Amino acid sequence: MSRLTLALLSALALPAFAAQNACELIKPEEINLISTSKVDKVVQQKSGNPSECGFLDAKKAAVLVVTVRDVQYAVKDELFMERDNLEKIYKTRAKNLDTVGEGAYWLPVNHQLGFRKGKTIVTVRFGTPKNQNELDTSQIARVIETRLGKPAAQ
Repeated sequence: MSRLTLALLSALALPAFAAQNACELIKPEEINLISTSKVDKVVQQKSGNPSECGFLDAKKAAVLVVTVRDVQYAVKDELFMERDNLEKIYKTRAKNLDTVGEGAYWLPVNHQLGFRKGKTIVTVRFGTPKNQNELDTSQIARVIETRLGKPAAQ
């Protein structure tokens, strides 16, 4: 097999879209404006699709965790299925939000906000107890939403 054939085959195996890097969607300074604990270090916890980023304090405790996942098909169904599964696990109902993204929800039991923009699903969770509320998490989610790129053309 020639190098050209091998290169073409590997290019075809790649997804038609590139996943967003969760660490690039919000800056530590922006988190520090809201959070009671200050972000000291940014750690890429998962790369690729999904991408997960931890914003840690000086004691290496999570201040904020952001997860970004690109979905090629049926993004509404993926988000609702994820929400339904969380509701079943925690035996509680999520609150619908219309202040950020599309199909956004706030799940108070695990302090998680989830939303989608185009074909991207985002979850945001504060690790600091004083910030584990809908208002603070929504503020961060709105900043992230503005930084999400437009979905790739199919």
